[in-house]
Amino acid sequence: MTAGADFGIHRGRIGMKVLDIPRSGKRGDRVWQSNRYGQYSYPAFVPFNPRTPAQVAVRGVFGAVSARWRTLTEEQRVVWCAVARTKKSKPRLMQCGPLSGFLYFVKVNVALANRGLAQVDLPPECSQASERIVASLQYTGKFDQPPVGPTLFLRAHQPMAGWDNVRRQLAACALPPGG
Repeated sequence: MTAGADFGIHRGRIGMKVLDIPRSGKRGDRVWQSNRYGQYSYPAFVPFNPRTPAQVAVRGVFGAVSARWRTLTEEQRVVWCAVARTKKSKPRLMQCGPLSGFLYFVKVNVALANRGLAQVDLPPECSQASERIVASLQYTGKFDQPPVGPTLFLRAHQPMAGWDNVRRQLAACALPPGG
């Protein structure tokens, strides 16, 4: 234990707040984590795995996408790796770095598969996928499922019909009489 350690209860288990070098993950028989109050650790345990149908489905999609990486051609893998070098991982312990081609492939395709969309063989930054994204900006259907990405942002900022007239009327009402 280090100087400055105190005990606290975290989610039903006893945790120990620690002033030490930043750590994260399992080390020996202890698990180290950080939150907004500082770093803490607690004894490691094996979590319960209920294997619900939803869990099994999500894990199956993840496994299928991971297996699909092996079916790509070498040229496709090189493209994924080149694009992935421009993407950073989520910061952990104040550090982040470029993704590998495999991780970026899984990140993109698992998100698509979970939404029921077709998976892609090339990254979205490539020309074929970019043309598809531009075409989706012309989306005019109903909003049963809002499109993902820039389409929703652009549609939210389109001016309403007749808004200029309303703005002028409001401005005229705000002026003092004769002004």
